[in-house]
Amino acid sequence: MENRLMAIISGFKNYVFPDKSIEEIAHKRAAICAVCPLAVTTMMKQLLPDDSIKEIEGLKCSECGCILSAKVRQAYESCPKNKW
Repeated sequence: MENRLMAIISGFKNYVFPDKSIEEIAHKRAAICAVCPLAVTTMMKQLLPDDSIKEIEGLKCSECGCILSAKVRQAYESCPKNKW
């Protein structure tokens, strides 16, 4: 549970304060998530616009429940289906 909390915090921190190396990784992950059938639309698009990675803006993973804009920007957890 502690790692999951750290992942969420880390992902949102990196969403708010972008780092070039993390953004490179996030873009690679987002390309995978954007075409994944587990990526579903949420109401978060209005609350958390993702100007950097539009293809996952407003999406969450239906497997783990994470908002993808934060999930792809963290380093503590991997994709629940081991796609990245």
